[in-house]
Amino acid sequence: MFASEDYIRVLTSISAVLATLLGSVGIFVSLIVQRRVERLQDILEEFLDLSYHSDTNITGKMYKLIEKYQMHYLFPDTPGRAILQYINFTIVVLVISWVVTLAISFRWRWEPTSWLYVAPIFFGSGILLFYRYLLKNVIYPFGNNLMSPLIPPPVMLRSVSFLSSYVNVSVKSLLRQARLRLLIKIENNRAKVILKQELSFDGFFYYMLLSAQESPVFAAYGELKIDFGNEVITGKPIPAARNLSIPLGYIPAGGLSDHEYEARFFIFPQGEKHPLEYLFNLQKQGDIITMSGEPEISVNYMVTYRIERNSFQIIEENAEIPFFRELAGLSSITQERAFCCGPFSPQYVEMCSEKIYID
Repeated sequence: MFASEDYIRVLTSISAVLATLLGSVGIFVSLIVQRRVERLQDILEEFLDLSYHSDTNITGKMYKLIEKYQMHYLFPDTPGRAILQYINFTIVVLVISWVVTLAISFRWRWEPTSWLYVAPIFFGSGILLFYRYLLKNVIYPFGNNLMSPLIPPPVMLRSVSFLSSYVNVSVKSLLRQARLRLLIKIENNRAKVILKQELSFDGFFYYMLLSAQESPVFAAYGELKIDFGNEVITGKPIPAARNLSIPLGYIPAGGLSDHEYEARFFIFPQGEKHPLEYLFNLQKQGDIITMSGEPEISVNYMVTYRIERNSFQIIEENAEIPFFRELAGLSSITQERAFCCGPFSPQYVEMCSEKIYID
């Protein structure tokens, strides 16, 4: 029907045009991603700058910035699918064109050097598939390690350990905006110990000791890791929430007969050496034990720790924290919340299975 030489020229020109268009799509996507990275970095810088305003309650602004970051982080689904479909179709047509071009000039005589003619198709196809993989990860950055070093996922903006290691931000300044509060609710024959956050932050190991007249009443430790599920519309993870309640464990109601209590709450972010210590003063008011004043926040340099390979290790502890080594020493990071009401030994430790909720 057609002359072989002319048909091969046509297929070659088609392949060249398709390859050029595919490269143009890559340039188009890269320009969009470049603009998106610049915008996300500006939002991240603004978010971190706000964290240093510790004397002002700006959790509302920080929450809106996280939502704004999520909005710019997501690539519109319909254009993204259209671009990927175009890339898939172009790659298929390119490979078919190469195969047809070789098939037309193919001679039914196989020689050892024949692999040299076929090899470029395999290498070219592999490069195109890897090119598609790169563009797909750029368009949909969730769940891949390619773009995370450049633009961290929105859920990482609530991780204290990540922010501390990623931008070397002060953990103390960051957690001030969480506005941590401690509350104990007496319900029937037991009391529930609740840690409240005005703005959600996680990604750290903690240890808490509640005492009455210097006598330990309750101890809790574990890893705080929050999962808010996925958004209904986008199907992507919800990055943050406000007015969060985190159950830490339970105390028998009979063990809370005193009027005043003191709680020491230690936060151990990964990558740091010394924990952050909160000192809460609590007073009993009916069936509720609440804070009396703002907590004292300081860095406890008397404790040195290390978190490696999902294991919490105490290197040095001169702060005389009761039952700290017995309960939290050499703990595994398992995203569980453990507590103990006495005797304070590992065999009496229980797990708090109640889910984290939003008030």
